[in-house]
Amino acid sequence: MDRFPDVIFHQGFKDRPCCLFIHGLGMSLNIWTEPEKARILTGKFPITVLLSKAPGNADISKQKEPLIKSKFSVAPSIKNRITTGLKPRTLKTVFHDLRASGYTVMAYSQRRPASDCMTLVGELELLLKHHHQLTKNGIIFITHSRGGLVARKAIELLNIKCPALITLATPHHGSNLAKLAGSLSGISRIIYPFFENAEKGTARSTIKRITEFLKSEAIREMLPESPFISGLDNKRLATIKTLSFGGTDPTLFTIYRWREDRIKGIMTPEKLFSIPDVLTSFVPEGMLPEELIKGKGDGLVTKESSEAPHASEHYNLALNHARILFDPSVRKTVSSFVGTVC
Repeated sequence: MDRFPDVIFHQGFKDRPCCLFIHGLGMSLNIWTEPEKARILTGKFPITVLLSKAPGNADISKQKEPLIKSKFSVAPSIKNRITTGLKPRTLKTVFHDLRASGYTVMAYSQRRPASDCMTLVGELELLLKHHHQLTKNGIIFITHSRGGLVARKAIELLNIKCPALITLATPHHGSNLAKLAGSLSGISRIIYPFFENAEKGTARSTIKRITEFLKSEAIREMLPESPFISGLDNKRLATIKTLSFGGTDPTLFTIYRWREDRIKGIMTPEKLFSIPDVLTSFVPEGMLPEELIKGKGDGLVTKESSEAPHASEHYNLALNHARILFDPSVRKTVSSFVGTVC
């Protein structure tokens, strides 16, 4: 299919609905099928930046140069001392689970992943027409973040046979992150002192990309008061089974610097800052969006907004916006839910 060069599907049970996976803003089908290849901020960083854990000490006693390549997302070397921690060894999603269980599964990459939702609904319509044989028994949408809004609008407008909708960290009632863009101008004076001169360029370009992301039309479209969010037909979800998940851990990533101790023969990670904790230093008190408050949001979406209208089941877990895709309990619950629908 010329218009959708990136489509992956597996033909499973021919008498059951197709499980169609829709990714979020700026992502691709890799987030479902090959997460290790998925990247964020227009390809600058791997998704594992949002999934890494705090590293332990690194033994360098037997090395001339303190370089440990295994286990670390960024090796603790003299030339590169900044790391986001230990990245996961393997990443699996419910796409792999359902495929292994014999279901028909399909994932695709949006041609214009940073476009408005109505454009993406048009892309989805073309995809469904092309693969109508796979979807003749109906579609179970399994979605992440904004992908859930695309699915909802498609269900509303395209007369799709849809027995179920599953949303992971979808801002059903909008997200306020776009309002934070104006506050980011002060972040540089907070974080630059943590970086050496050679590292400031990377930090500067990263902040620029985050600011551009927050100012994008696609993000503004998800403001709670936007015409798109306020125009969603909530009543349509009352006619199908809906499962939704939200996260309550807003920590997206943490930056560490390796400190060398030649006497002990180790490199020790020193925490520099984390996002969103560092934002509290310059965002006025009471102005920090709930999306970024522990216990209330996953870093991008609040737990209240993640609950789908008329949800058959909803779960909030202590996960950030990315971890929710790979959490074993989430995957198990989704697989069980699909089983009840089929």
